[in-house]
Amino acid sequence: PRIFGHEAGGIVESVGEGVTDLQPGDHVLPIFTGECGDCPHCHSEESNMCDLLRINTERGRMIHDGESRFSINGKPIHHFLGTSTFSEYTVVHSG
Repeated sequence: PRIFGHEAGGIVESVGEGVTDLQPGDHVLPIFTGECGDCPHCHSEESNMCDLLRINTERGRMIHDGESRFSINGKPIHHFLGTSTFSEYTVVHSG
């Protein structure tokens, strides 16, 4: 199972360890073409295909630990395009 949705608007409720560019209360636009800010594509004026956060319909788990942030009855529910915005709450990469 997977929670769909690839674009939305929201308000940050909390941030994870190491996240310094966002804070609770910030208004955000989770989108499926994020930017890490460090790779050559993110520094290019000609591309927005971030090496880390590029569109990947097969990735159903978080990048850094390979785990899902969603579950039901103890079984994981996969992410969709890194955003899963058809939900009341979601967990996304800060990029």
